[in-house]
Amino acid sequence: MLGIRYVVNHRLVRGLDYYTRTVFEFIASHPALGTASTVGGGGRYDKMMKGLGGPDVPAVGFAMGLDRLVLLLKEGGKTFTAPPDLFIVAADVDAACQDASLALASRLRREGFCVEFDTRGGSLKSQMKRADKSGARFSLVLGGNELGSGQAKLKPMAGGDLIPVALDSVGKTLRAQPAAPAPAPQG
Repeated sequence: MLGIRYVVNHRLVRGLDYYTRTVFEFIASHPALGTASTVGGGGRYDKMMKGLGGPDVPAVGFAMGLDRLVLLLKEGGKTFTAPPDLFIVAADVDAACQDASLALASRLRREGFCVEFDTRGGSLKSQMKRADKSGARFSLVLGGNELGSGQAKLKPMAGGDLIPVALDSVGKTLRAQPAAPAPAPQG
């Protein structure tokens, strides 16, 4: 769904006894990392809670090497001082809307945009408040109507008219917008 490349390795071992079944690693090939190319990893640990006296519940977890990630970001010239280009507001709490929001955010990020959306969801009003707080240039409400029609509207967060946009050309429409000062992040 997200277009993330992966390789299945049936011999991968994470080195901790509590993992069961699936384990995974995030590996970055960059000379700055040398031989320490794993930047994160984790897996399933379905029996851990029961082993500690808790309920028998399935679980998954992961950890990231922040020092390695920061090094990669610096090497790539990435900074996070600029506000997001877009904040996606998931209007419906159903899985289809959440999945579509994540897929759109992922696609736009691959196109070079800084995109945020709140995985916690919440009411339309609370998500719009978060969009405003983020300092995003635009917000886009994505719900069942938008998914059904393939059309949505970009809302300039600094004010102005709504901009109709086809969901498959949000990036092109964002690029066509004149540069304008984004509202200052609040809070």
